[in-house]
Amino acid sequence: MSLNFAPVVKVSSKNGFMANHRVVGQDVEASPPQLYTGRIHSVWSDGTAMVYWDYSLNPSAERHLVQSGRVRLHHLCHAAS
Repeated sequence: MSLNFAPVVKVSSKNGFMANHRVVGQDVEASPPQLYTGRIHSVWSDGTAMVYWDYSLNPSAERHLVQSGRVRLHHLCHAAS
């Protein structure tokens, strides 16, 4: 059985998220859950985004939210304008 994985590429939007959108990331593994604000730099076809955070994430939040430099979109929600 051969698995054929599609390459991960940058896309203009996915699930309503686009570059330059303000977002809130939620670290639900923290106790209590923590919120972090930022701006999406780029969105990727695998359901992740590169986010420029307004403030540096603490090491625990970095471990929980960021993998290979990107955040899964399910950790993000749109920030109020």
